[in-house]
Amino acid sequence: MQTNMNNTNLRFLSQIFSTSVFKKIVSNDYTTFDNIVMKHYSTYKSTSSNLELLNNIYSNLSNNYRCEYIYKNLVFKEILKKYSLNTTVTFNEFKIADSKADVFLINGIARIFEIKTELDDFSKLQKQISDYQKIADEVYIVSGALQSKKLLEQYLNTDVGVIKLTNTNKLVTLKKATKNNDNLEFDSLFKLLRKKEYLHLVKINFGFIPDVPNTKIFRVCYELLNEIDICTFHLQVLNILKKRKLKRADLLVSDKTPFELRFICNALDLNEDEYENLFNFLDNNHLCTTHILEENNLNSLVLEK
Repeated sequence: MQTNMNNTNLRFLSQIFSTSVFKKIVSNDYTTFDNIVMKHYSTYKSTSSNLELLNNIYSNLSNNYRCEYIYKNLVFKEILKKYSLNTTVTFNEFKIADSKADVFLINGIARIFEIKTELDDFSKLQKQISDYQKIADEVYIVSGALQSKKLLEQYLNTDVGVIKLTNTNKLVTLKKATKNNDNLEFDSLFKLLRKKEYLHLVKINFGFIPDVPNTKIFRVCYELLNEIDICTFHLQVLNILKKRKLKRADLLVSDKTPFELRFICNALDLNEDEYENLFNFLDNNHLCTTHILEENNLNSLVLEK
């Protein structure tokens, strides 16, 4: 059963759905989770499991405080509906030039979804879009009903797509993005790559790995790959990024991983042991036990006095 919460508490509870908090949870460190919930979720005793508690918080956020994670998770839900994780990779907060893409999808092409919630500042949006177009085929802005109407007017005659999150939490495409590679930039594409990846591209394009000191390998590879046609290089970069597969994609889409946590599991790229720790956490009622132990400890101190 959903328990209503005020916006102040919801703002703090939204922090639970962060990679930093869940990275600790899957390592069996519940300190941050406990502290947030015990302070800002006054009815936690009514829950029968951590899963039910998280579902309740997520539901309240979805209805009353649609933070960035709600948007990201709904976008990822649509990605999972349309594409197989065998042929698709999705990155979270992926650094591109001077910006970070909220959701970066690669399958046949590269799509970026920039989230702008009802709570966000739009002042950096144009710079973000400019950066994303240096590496992506398509760029979408995802926003609430009121904001998306304004965005549709602003970007009507551009290549940028606009997606509305309705009041019932459905994603509706108001304007499809147009594929455009005119803004592709070599420097931004190259800097998406790890060392072993750009070495691999040098090998397949030129047939050798440069025999130079480590201090010079970046610059030499940069200059070599810069000789390639930009569209060809763009396709090669996307193909190599697609090889960054999830460790356990099967567990991410399994029934044991709740819908509410799928994007965060994708972002953290959990291994088998971490999924096992997560499932154990969800099945248990650790928080209530912690609270009871703390109360017992306090009572013991009072009695000792």
